[in-house]
Amino acid sequence: MGDAVFGFALTGGGTYAETTVLSAPNTARIPAGLSATVAATLPVAGTTAVDVLDQLGLPAGATILVNGVGGGVGLAVAQLAIGRELRVIGTGSTAKREHAEGIGVRFIDYTAEDVANAAREQVPVGFDGIVDLVGGTSLRTVAPLAQDPRNVIAVGDASVSDLGGRFVERRIDRENLERSARLALDGVLAPRITAVHTLSDAPAALAGIENGHTSGKVVIKVT
Repeated sequence: MGDAVFGFALTGGGTYAETTVLSAPNTARIPAGLSATVAATLPVAGTTAVDVLDQLGLPAGATILVNGVGGGVGLAVAQLAIGRELRVIGTGSTAKREHAEGIGVRFIDYTAEDVANAAREQVPVGFDGIVDLVGGTSLRTVAPLAQDPRNVIAVGDASVSDLGGRFVERRIDRENLERSARLALDGVLAPRITAVHTLSDAPAALAGIENGHTSGKVVIKVT
């Protein structure tokens, strides 16, 4: 057998298959000490979080808002931001509060309070950076909370440019994969894996994600 690897499929994302082809420049070895299950969470969530924070380039002590902090990418952004000594405020539903607060996020429950008002109360001068993982109306609600609209980075909604913000610039190369793996090995990035499904159970796994009932990462295991 060859080396165990992780990376991006030829589509640039992931895949649900027993075997697939990966492009060598977009693939990295799974380092000793890192489980394949954790490695599976890194190509999308881990590297996206690194990309977002590198793109913002904020100094220690700056304050960011993570809009949609409860999902896999949101939690990864929060963990890495805290590792960079940033102050993190995050929005999410009630079910996402406990874990977010457990890693040091100051949490705003969008089901129980007005997000814009609550955020302004916590950071009256405006945020140094905003990372949006929700899009749509929610993006338009939080974007004006930034001191500089250029420091609003959206992961899923390209219309952020209409608001003066930027879409995340993705790097799907080996260097970024290896970097996210090192962060995981060092404990700076600790993916929260809430469920591991078999490949045959993939439809149920996707349904759980789409209805918003999951927190953190869901992994589909082939064998």
